[in-house]
This record gives sequence, structure tokens and C-alpha cells, in this order.
Amino acid sequence: MAENAISIPSDLLGKIIKQYQYVIHNSGYYRNKLKYDREIKTVDDFNSLPFTTKDEILSDQEHYPPFGSNLCVSIQDILRIHKTSGTTNKPVMIALTQKDIQNTIEVGSDCFTSSGLKRSDLVVHCLNYNMWAGGYTDHQSLEKTGAGVIPFGVGNSRKLIETILQLKVTAIHCTPSYLSKLEHIMKEEFHVEPRDLDLRLGLFGAEAGLQDQAFRKSIEHTWGLQAMNANYGMSEVLSMFGAECSFQNGLHFFGEKVLYPELIDLQSQKSMEIEEGVVGELVLTNLYREAQPLIRYRTGDIITILSRECECGKSAFRFEVVGRTDTMLVIKGLNLFPGNIEQIINRNIDFITKSYQVLVNKNNPIDTIKLLLEMKKGNQINKETLKAKIIDDFVEHLEITPTVEFVQEGVLPRVDGKSQKVLRTL
Repeated sequence: MAENAISIPSDLLGKIIKQYQYVIHNSGYYRNKLKYDREIKTVDDFNSLPFTTKDEILSDQEHYPPFGSNLCVSIQDILRIHKTSGTTNKPVMIALTQKDIQNTIEVGSDCFTSSGLKRSDLVVHCLNYNMWAGGYTDHQSLEKTGAGVIPFGVGNSRKLIETILQLKVTAIHCTPSYLSKLEHIMKEEFHVEPRDLDLRLGLFGAEAGLQDQAFRKSIEHTWGLQAMNANYGMSEVLSMFGAECSFQNGLHFFGEKVLYPELIDLQSQKSMEIEEGVVGELVLTNLYREAQPLIRYRTGDIITILSRECECGKSAFRFEVVGRTDTMLVIKGLNLFPGNIEQIINRNIDFITKSYQVLVNKNNPIDTIKLLLEMKKGNQINKETLKAKIIDDFVEHLEITPTVEFVQEGVLPRVDGKSQKVLRTL
């Protein structure tokens, strides 16, 4: 698959070559990795370069702390330092110059604007400010839209609810899983429903989930707001570069001015044309990053291309995240992702909460999964009836048979950051 030459505009090729020359001249890491004799004249030349992985960056930073040998500027040129969240690995140290920061803010602002944030909004920003780019840098992107921003961060959920009510906040920016925690506190301690906050817009990111329409509709019904997938990105490349528009037909790629995207085949790892229906791993190259530019960086995200046309008029490609190469589960020979499992669970959202855990048993000759699900209080449905329905849904749609165990509402952990809902047991 995808042995044909990839075609890109000549001006984009010029930007790629210029950035490649900058990196070779300034990065000890890439001089060693790519060698001096690599001459890049065509996109095929560039696409033949070796990939960069997160593990390589981490190893390099361990050997050359704190920023690694890929630092292309002097310490005096660094204006900001972030760390990745470290959800799937150790955190990467990220250095940014003024130009790096400005490019990040502008793309982030485009994402939030596309997802419906307006100058008339007052948005409460509920991502972690503790060195994570999703905190302060995304805060600046929110401000760039012209909206008023409340820098709340994470923790102290009770104070957050009071703040939203007191200041008549119209929008919230947070992870989807955080809403579950807020909902629990509101009902148990404030004795009010989430829609009583009168929020009109939810800007969500840092987690998957909103591509599942059942999950999205559940949020919108419970909270009385428009739920937007507004913040897709990765700090080591660009804090955010993907967001929905009002038509909610997948994520628009907003990074075309500062990133060169590739899609590689999952088996051959060859570059493929970015066109409707193609599925592969997203690979990114920074076109203007000064401090720590990355070349052919494997994001680990598996995406499917939806199309380049949208009713909103944007021409950049639209995509949906299918899963991750490092979280793929093999159950009875089938390749599954946590998102596949969540979609089936959410078919029963009227009876169970949004908090659940998936236990993957590695002891058996064939991997099996067990679901821990919270029954909503006041449910009249028979547990055995619901269990049979859930198992039937998994058999019909995923061709696997899980074991199902119900626990009381509130037993499973609510988190302020990314959900870790898939647990591998030995």
C-alpha cells in the first residue's frame, strides 16, 4: 500500500527543506541521527528519513539533561518551559522560544474559535497549570479569541461550582471525565443539576470520547450545553492543532501553517496520501519550531481521514482519532482500542455512570476483559437483564464476550486529568 509518490505543493516542500537545513545545522541530536550526507530535494527524499519517537527523545534527555541534544537555541532564548503530562510514558521537557509560543497560541486560538468560543463568552479554564502546556499556553490561546478567561486549573471542584454560579460563566474548558466528578459533587453536596449552571458551551480535550455520539449526547443532555471536541494536540509538537467546527463532522487540522502532516501505513510504515477513508498513524514535522524541532515524529495516534470538504468552508483535512498504537488490545485475535469498548458501554448510559474500568486479563492463553460498571442510583432495571444486554452488545458489535460486574455509584475513581480506564492485570 502507498508505494506511489506523495505529492505536496512546491512552497510546502521549500519550507520542509529549509527547516531540515536549520535542524541539521543546529541540532546535535539530528546531526547524529540523520548524518551529514542526507540531501533533501524531494518529498520522497524527506519521507525516507527515519522516524523520531518519544522514547528516543526521552532517552536523549536522560543522556543530555535537561533538554536533550535536540535543543537548537541558547538557554537565553528560552522563554517558557513545559513538561508533557507523562500519561503514557515519562514526561518530556519542552523548551519554547518567543516565536514557538506565538505560533502555538495562534493555532490554539483558531481551534477555540472554530469550536464556538466568542468574545462575549466568559470561559473557566480547568486544565492543569503545573508545567503542562494545556494550562498556561492553552490559557493564552483562550485569551487570544477575545473571550474572558478565568484561570481556575484543577482541584477544589466545590469552589469551581461556586465560581461558575457567582460569575455567570458561559463556557468551560476541561477534560470530559472531569464533568463526571463535578456532576457527582453538584448532586450530592449542592443538590442541583448540572444544567442549573447555565453553561452554553463545553470545550473538551486531552481525552478521547466525544467522537462517540452517545457519550456526547449524554453530556449535552445532562449539562444543557453544546459539547465540542475543541482541543486535540500533543505538547512536544504543538499544544493543540485539531478542533471541531459547528457542524461537528470530525476534527479540522489547523496546523497546516506550522506542521507538515504525514499518514503512515500501520504495517509497512510507508507514507500514504491524505485522502478520504485512509487510516494510519499520524506523523508530524515542525516547519518553524526553533527550540526543539521534531522531524517525522510518530505521534502514536491512529486516525482516519474523513474528507477535505466541510460546510463551514475550511479546506484543511478533517479526521477522527481511532486509537493509539501503544494502547491497542488484542482480544481473541481482534485489534481493539479503548474507544471501541467505550462506545459499547455508552450505549447503556441511561443505566450506568460515565465512570468505568476495563480489566484486561493477561493470564489466560487468550486475553479476556472484565468490565467494572457503576449502576446509577434509583435504577429500576434488573441487574441480570442489563448485564445480558451489555454482553449481547459486545458480542454483536465487537465479537467478544466480556465478564461484567456492577458496583455502586461513586465507588470508581473520578479524576481531574486524563482517565486511565484500561488496566492490564498480570
